[in-house]
Parts: sequence; structure tokens; C-alpha cells
Amino acid sequence: MGRGVPGVPEALLEVRRLTKRYRSGRGLQGVDLALPRGVIVALEGPNGSGKSTLLRCLAGLATYRGEVSLGGRPLDRSPASRALVGYLPQVPAFPAEAVVGEILDLFARLRGAELGDLPEGFLPGMSEPIGSLSEGQRHRVGLAVALLGDPPLLLLDEPLANLDEAGRGTVRVVLRRRCDRGATAIVTSPSPTELEEVADVLVRMAEGRIVGVEGLRRPDLDALGVGR
Repeated sequence: MGRGVPGVPEALLEVRRLTKRYRSGRGLQGVDLALPRGVIVALEGPNGSGKSTLLRCLAGLATYRGEVSLGGRPLDRSPASRALVGYLPQVPAFPAEAVVGEILDLFARLRGAELGDLPEGFLPGMSEPIGSLSEGQRHRVGLAVALLGDPPLLLLDEPLANLDEAGRGTVRVVLRRRCDRGATAIVTSPSPTELEEVADVLVRMAEGRIVGVEGLRRPDLDALGVGR
């Protein structure tokens, strides 16, 4: 997908025939995707279309059939592979009694990383218990965890949920900054407009398949055959 073609960006992430089946019949049906470095992908579709399932598979949290590679190497469920991925689930789960600073310190030690550059006021106070935070604040803590260590692939499930407009704007700035440094982010949203001003490409899903691709800031992505 795009190897050696003049004018076509090299793929950082390549997904081929990714299939995930559940007893309910829902899942993923032969997803193909190729993305270069430094892009923000808005992944959109109705509930049950497969967005969250795709992110869980790419994050190594669910089994699947098919091939996934990152930087030309297989991306699997090993600790080494998972260290290359920053994942934010739709509902971040942290112990209610833990404080923000403890959570960040724990994950920083696990990844051998530092917190990095986040805008002032992005996080709640470090001594605040997780159980006292709003849903939007817990999402910000989860996003900070996903960003630890500057992973090359960010998989963010509704990072703008439960945030006011100022908070959404801050998250967009953080994403753009990381991707301008070379990371690639796949970000889900229930709204077609929430991410379009910052996304490079819009990928639409329905019934476990990619059904549409629209170049926004990066029309050259069409040459990669994204989603085909």
C-alpha cells in the first residue's frame, strides 16, 4: 500500500483483512487501512459500526484475524507492541480512591516515560481523587496516560466526550501538536463535525466495514488506498 510510489507517503500503520466476529454477529469484516505518519484520522459511524472494536483490536486488547503492522513490523499483543500504542477507552477505568498524581506516576513508571508537554490547566489537581472528578476530567487523565512516552500510534475513543468547547479546543491542540511531531492518531466521535476542523482524513464505518473516506486537510491520502 503505497510502497515505492512517487508522491505517495509511506504507510506507518497498515491493516489488512482485519476480521473480528462476535456471537451476536457484530464485529469487523475484512477492514483494510493504510495511514502515514503525522495524520489525524476522524473515525465516524453509528453505534455498533465497529469503531471501538477496531481501536481495541489495534491496541492489542482483543483477538482478531488479519494482519496489522506498524512501521513495517507486526503489531501484536506483546508488551513491546503495546508500548508503541497510546490507547484511550471510551470509559477510562481508574480506581476511584487513587489520586491523579498516583495514576500518572504509575503509568509513567510502567512506560519509563515522563508526562511531557500538556497545556497548563489540562489536568485536574494532582492530589484530586479520581472518584471526585467529572467524566470530562477523567477523560483528560486518560488522555494524558495515552500520551505518555510519545507513542507513534494514538487510538482515542471519543476523547472529546463530556468536555465543554474550551476543553475540546484544548484536546484538538494537543492532538495536532503530537501529530505534527510524527504521531498518527485515530480518533472516534459520534458527531460528524467535532473533529473535521483538525482531522486530516475522515473515515466512515458501518456494519463493521469502512464505507467511505474523505480527504480533509490531506487529500493525498487517497493515493494510499485508505480503506479500500
